[in-house]
Amino acid sequence: MKKALAPLLLSALAALSGPVHATAGDTFTLRGNIASLDGKPVADAEVYLYASKNTRRPADFISPRSDLTGAYRMVLPAGTYWAVARVKRGERFGPLMPGDRHSGEPVRIAPEGDTELAQDFVVADMQELAQKREKSREELLELNGTLTDREGKRVAGAYVYARTGMVTATLPEYISAWTDESGRYRLKLPPGHYYLGSATTFPTPGGTAPIREVELSAGNLPVAIDLQMPVE
Repeated sequence: MKKALAPLLLSALAALSGPVHATAGDTFTLRGNIASLDGKPVADAEVYLYASKNTRRPADFISPRSDLTGAYRMVLPAGTYWAVARVKRGERFGPLMPGDRHSGEPVRIAPEGDTELAQDFVVADMQELAQKREKSREELLELNGTLTDREGKRVAGAYVYARTGMVTATLPEYISAWTDESGRYRLKLPPGHYYLGSATTFPTPGGTAPIREVELSAGNLPVAIDLQMPVE
């Protein structure tokens, strides 16, 4: 309960016209619009701001929810932040689940003396993101298979990701849509060397080790690889 109170208090402060004890030069206004992939405004979205690139922790500031036009506005102490927009259907805090939407990699927010800064976001479900990536790439190889747990049971509502390196501090470069009821996944990748992993929440938990290393060559037929969820 205490962990949830801090972001709520910070969110309330950010929604005011400015901090109680701050002068105009100590703050700046961040505003913008949040939309879906097809350009439609997204209401009830929130912008989460972090004082570092580490976004796998409670946010330092949270905006009020966007209005029916997708617009949001918040007043922040001067400084550099990393921001993401997200829409959660259930509890306000915690990782994203199937049906929630996210803007992807954090955007750097640096007012550099400006009193007002505009930043728009596009949010999408992982299913939509996967489809968008497929359309934007010409030469893609299909990776597919079944995701199971340690007992061999098929896992629905999870996803498979592919990294080009072992570093786990950033979001994976490629992410599948959520697995279906039979635990099936489908991921399209350009030829290359990848480290595969899986998770049930997004963003991918920090420090999660990949579970499979693969090499995909141009011209190959679809590659079938069954994967097992890592031990949490």
